[in-house]
Amino acid sequence: MSAEPVVCVLGEEPYLVRQALAELERAALAGGDPGLNREVFTAPEAEPGAVVSAAQTLPFLGGRRLVVVRDAHRWPASAWDPILAYLERPNPSTCLVLVAQSVDRRTRAGKALLAKARVIRCDKPRDAEVPRWAERMAREAGLRLDPRLTAALALRVGPDLEQLHQEIEKLRAFAGDDGRVTLEDLEQLVGDNREATVFALCDALGTRDLAGAMAALRSLLGLGEPPVRLLYMIVRHFRHLWMARELLDRGGRVDRKAAAAALGVHPFVAAKALDQARGWEEAALRDAFARFLRADLVLKSGGGAEVLEALVLALCGGGRV
Repeated sequence: MSAEPVVCVLGEEPYLVRQALAELERAALAGGDPGLNREVFTAPEAEPGAVVSAAQTLPFLGGRRLVVVRDAHRWPASAWDPILAYLERPNPSTCLVLVAQSVDRRTRAGKALLAKARVIRCDKPRDAEVPRWAERMAREAGLRLDPRLTAALALRVGPDLEQLHQEIEKLRAFAGDDGRVTLEDLEQLVGDNREATVFALCDALGTRDLAGAMAALRSLLGLGEPPVRLLYMIVRHFRHLWMARELLDRGGRVDRKAAAAALGVHPFVAAKALDQARGWEEAALRDAFARFLRADLVLKSGGGAEVLEALVLALCGGGRV
């Protein structure tokens, strides 16, 4: 990775931000002393003028300097003038890195940053991308996971790359010299998180497992998950089921890779959707979406957990909503 005079590291995924900063440091300070030519600021406590002064300072004993500003998005719009002036004529012997969760493209600062700086995106991955990240991290750690274990790990951890990396490091420490672990090892060592419990809720509903769905729902409500968000996740899952049902109704053998492309999910998730869709006729899915609409209206009118409990009961064949 090259280290241009001004770089904007943009996004909310800490693992990717940390990786980007490490690579920029290696590129900017190659062969130099990081202790002498690196300076780190945190906004909004750090004044933009002080940051510009540091960026304009010549490197000690030659080489280049690295100046990092964390949480740059916390500077108010009125504070950016020194940075904007610096962007017009940056010091080529310094790599100024502005780390921000987001940039407002409508503001003068946002427009200037996106036009003048090199932007490195560090966005959180989509659900369908997590298995590829798990596979990559496992390979880099010397851990040997087959596709089934990779998918299980991704579903268990969810789209949190920082936690995914920590769980893979834990598995690598447990694995033998050959780097192999079993599904039982994974289930023992990698704890369920909130996202995994959401998946468990949706899968239980997809198979009409009333006991499993109720247990997952009550666990999530106990963790403080908003009912509206849980309803959104359930609707998204059933949308996948309906799409999978339509693929099945076309007749012939359904290839899970083609299903994954149609649904926009990982093949492992697509295969589960196809399996669950076999238990849902179109009329039942149409009825389910009518229930979702009614539940949404009740929740937005002040309803709470009891709305989702009634919905789970109805979807699993045990009641009405």
